[in-house]
Amino acid sequence: MHSDESQLRHPAERPLFLAFAVLNVLLMAAAVFIVFNGSDWLRAHPVLAHYIRVLAIAAVFGVPAIVFLRNARHALVRGKSIALSPQQFPQIYVILQRHCERLGIDPLPELYVSDMNMNQPARAYRCWTCDHIVLSSKFLQPDLQPMLPVFSFWLGREIGRLRLEHASWPTEFLLAYVAKIPYLPNPLRHVFTYSEDRYGAFLAPEGLPGLTGVASGRRMLPEVNASDYLKQVRLYGGVWARLAGLMEAEPTISARIKALLDAGLWNTEMSSGWEDRSSQPWRESSTL
Repeated sequence: MHSDESQLRHPAERPLFLAFAVLNVLLMAAAVFIVFNGSDWLRAHPVLAHYIRVLAIAAVFGVPAIVFLRNARHALVRGKSIALSPQQFPQIYVILQRHCERLGIDPLPELYVSDMNMNQPARAYRCWTCDHIVLSSKFLQPDLQPMLPVFSFWLGREIGRLRLEHASWPTEFLLAYVAKIPYLPNPLRHVFTYSEDRYGAFLAPEGLPGLTGVASGRRMLPEVNASDYLKQVRLYGGVWARLAGLMEAEPTISARIKALLDAGLWNTEMSSGWEDRSSQPWRESSTL
């Protein structure tokens, strides 16, 4: 890993991942054991028996299924998206080039923009032959200049997802079973998100609008008052906020921004500059 990346992984990620990976293996082993040795118990618990049989089948076919699904997803992305290049949306593609050059990444991940149904503005994937990043078209507009900080942040964090091996098949396989249990894996998902956000902030310190835009939407992003919003973020927290957050697969946008500010991973001088322009919205700071 590049020396500048040494502090980007969230400190809680490795121990949490190890704990969930061990739990995942135990669930898999228990499911296989019960299927082969617990026929009486399975007959007495028909509802649980269904899920246990699913786990046992997944234990046998999990790796081939993951390989198939990952490569099939890449094929669908290529068929439903527009590939970015120096000739296609070059303003965005050059951001990818700059980020990858900084981290010494060669070859570059394939980059696509798509109108596919996506829960996030961008997502990175890995298949058998390549890495690829898909950008949602919802942040595209004829004048791309105001949105470039948004794309810069999201490309940075998705590169982080690849660098941290969050998109690798061993990670998916080691978490495949616990991921099916509602709410249980949310703490690890949150930490994964925080680690990826750190890459976004590291590679795009101008990219606070990248997260803000998820809350405001593209159309209202230029009207968001930076100073007032950062005050709101700094006040966010408390017991109820933490408990409510555990019900969600991803931490709230306020929690994510606050985590980056608390970790000192956004340029404090730049943040002060935003706050000093308390009466000016993002569009008046489009050079950030």
